[in-house]
Parts: sequence; C-alpha cells; structure tokens
Amino acid sequence: MQPTEDLYQTVQAAAPDLTPKLRGICRLIETDPVGFIRSTARELCNQLGTSEPTLIRFCQRFGYAGLADFRIDLALSLAQKPALTPFGVESNPVDRRAVNFDAKDMIGRKAVHLLEGDTSVLFDNGSSAERLAAHLGNLAPLVIMTRSLDVAQTVLSHKQHQVMLTGGSIRRETMSVTGRLVDAALSEMRFDTFVMGADSVDPETGVSTFLEDEAHQNRAMIEASGRVIVLADKTKFSKPRLHRICAMDRISAIVTDLEPNHEIANRIRERGVRVISTQEDGVND
Repeated sequence: MQPTEDLYQTVQAAAPDLTPKLRGICRLIETDPVGFIRSTARELCNQLGTSEPTLIRFCQRFGYAGLADFRIDLALSLAQKPALTPFGVESNPVDRRAVNFDAKDMIGRKAVHLLEGDTSVLFDNGSSAERLAAHLGNLAPLVIMTRSLDVAQTVLSHKQHQVMLTGGSIRRETMSVTGRLVDAALSEMRFDTFVMGADSVDPETGVSTFLEDEAHQNRAMIEASGRVIVLADKTKFSKPRLHRICAMDRISAIVTDLEPNHEIANRIRERGVRVISTQEDGVND
C-alpha cells in the first residue's frame, strides 16, 4: 500500500482485514491518536503488549519505512480533523529529527554558505533549522534570534554567536515559544535573513503549514527580515496545507535535495526564486 493524504481514514478502513495485534494498534490510533504520536516506541509496545518489529510491520503495511514517518503523516492527517483533536496535535520532534536526517543535514551544510556576510539572522523552529544551526561554527559572529530552544542551544555550542529568544509561551511538544510576545519582540527589529522550514512548498501557492499559529508567527518573522531562505527536503513539495505562510515572491532561495533539473524546481525558478540543490556543486543556480 502507498501512503495516502488521509492516513487516519485509511488506517480505520483497513482495520477489519488486519490481524488481531495490528487491529489493536488501529484501535489505539482511533481512541488516543495524540498519545500514539507522542509516546515512545517502548511505551507503545508496553501499552499494546506487542513488539517494536510488529509496530514497524504495521507502518510498513501502509507504505511507510517505520514509525517516525508514519506518525508524521498521521499528525498531518489529524490536523484536518479538528473534531478528533480539538486542542491540536503536532508531530513528535524526535520523529521529525529522525526522518530524512541525512538529507536535512546536507541541506543545512549547503545553506550555511548563504549566510556568509550576514550580521543578523532569524531562525525558525524545526528539524531542518536545527541542522543548519549545527553548521554555523565556521561563520563570523552573528546575532541570531529564534523561537526554538533547541536551535538556541545548538547555536550556543559554537560559542562565537550572540543568541536571543523571542520570548513567549513555551510549547512543550516542539520546545519552541509562541504567542503575542513573539510579535512584540520582532516589531522593532530588522534581520538580514529569516531561515525557515515548511510543511508544504507549492510552486503556485507558496509555503504553508497545518497550524494557524505557526503560520502567524512565521509571517511576523518574514516581515522582520530582508530575505527569506526556505529549507525543504523533497518530501515537503506536496499539496498545500490549510494555513498559508507566504507566496513564492517573498522567498529569496530554497535549499533542497531535489534534483537540480527536477520539474518542481524548474517551476519554482519560473517564479523568480533561486533553487539550490544539494546534488550540485557550489551554491549557484
């Protein structure tokens, strides 16, 4: 079976044809989808009375390599069903870091050269931003502001950069801050560059996310920046999500692992956006 847009519905529809142990996993997803996404694999196995290989076999039944990428798509599916998760649900940060780690790390290594010459940079939260932050050690000292506690800690490890947090309420699930204090902190500041990830990049509609407050915070960070660099592995070029962040004309460059002449990359270039692939030398178009 291939991954689908509505994974939650696909899982429930398949349940009657599965073995008893796999049906048990379906029931947990139906009754406690947030717990299924946020628990560790060991916790899930203990709760279900099953093994980790069985969990992986369940995910593979629906076209996924393992638990991490299955749960990321499950979170995206649930975002379209607010009645099931009225307080919202976000993918597990551990899952996001694990999925496509090598691709995200290569994207981070490629993007770091775009910050040469900058003096101040805004960083989004998320696994792609974290990988870029890990490669700032050879840059001249920067002033870096971020909403992400993990990005802040990673940048501090390089010792030469000044790090600021925007302020706001801490969202425990993502270790990032949100709320009106983010807007207040940015309103009187101007940064050279904003580095952001994305839930979806579409050549026609731009960058979008499935969380309304994330879209709002990202728009505020865009307004406080001279240019926008988007970090997007090839899985992010997908159907637009519910909440639009910005149109393509607000983006300066996209760093990706798409092939240099991929059809999507060429369509984005037609919009006037620089596309930099990890599969080509240097940082030229």
